[in-house]
Amino acid sequence: MFDWNDLQVFLAIARGGSLAAASRQLAVNHSTVFRRLNNFEETLGVRLFDRLPTGYALTAEGASIRPQAEQVEASVLAIERGVAGRDVAMEGDVRLTTPGNLAIEFLAPLLPELYRRFPRVRLEIAASDSDFDLARREADIALRATQAPPDWLVGRELLRIRWWACASAEYIQVRGSPQSSADLAQHALIGADPGFQRLPVFSWLRDLVPDACIRARASDLQTMAALAEAGIGVALLPGDRYSPRLQRLFELDSRFEAGLWLLTHPDLRHVGRIKAVMDFLSEKLRADPRLRASNGV
Repeated sequence: MFDWNDLQVFLAIARGGSLAAASRQLAVNHSTVFRRLNNFEETLGVRLFDRLPTGYALTAEGASIRPQAEQVEASVLAIERGVAGRDVAMEGDVRLTTPGNLAIEFLAPLLPELYRRFPRVRLEIAASDSDFDLARREADIALRATQAPPDWLVGRELLRIRWWACASAEYIQVRGSPQSSADLAQHALIGADPGFQRLPVFSWLRDLVPDACIRARASDLQTMAALAEAGIGVALLPGDRYSPRLQRLFELDSRFEAGLWLLTHPDLRHVGRIKAVMDFLSEKLRADPRLRASNGV
């Protein structure tokens, strides 16, 4: 007989395509993932993955049981969220995911006051530009900029985020300043790597200018801002990434504007500590003069 942990390992490998990816997702070591997979396959009496040089690929048998495994996962997670949703205590861990710059510049300075108000709550911050899956409890709260938050999450929009073309004073002194998007093809630019071109502004930039204009690429906004500060080129940045070492050259088209949202799963919105953290952050971030000023509010 297998247990829930076996199914978690199976699904993590299926989604990540390797033992290493599964171990990162589950926060366990590589040998534990390997052992559990072998035990699971021995229990079922079938081989679930082909071990290829490029990673792990589902066999026909593995692919056939994946839908049922995902149904079990959804049921277990629903039970966990339902139990957590009845927790009204103002204590325990709250896991929040947000981009790195928001964690460093805006969240970290708020923690002393948060802990004074709620001394038995502990915040876990997963700083990343990647979207964590709140349905699978990868995080309890997401603070993220998005044009359209998933309709299965609940939350509140704190303010609107505008996008700007930005460059350092050193770059402007040498190369001049573009005045509109029509001028960008005449400048050195900082682009996004293929994975980060999922953001509409970067796929637009890719189609707008010749590839030769791109002097560097990055997979996150914090690195793009640092490259612009170093004078490498013009970066397209949202208002919350504003730095005094950069000058705003012009505002991008309003179609790239997004909302800064605090989001959680509906099953968790009444959990005492989660609601308290969301209410606190909503109050403080809406009033933060740096955040408001950086977006022209």
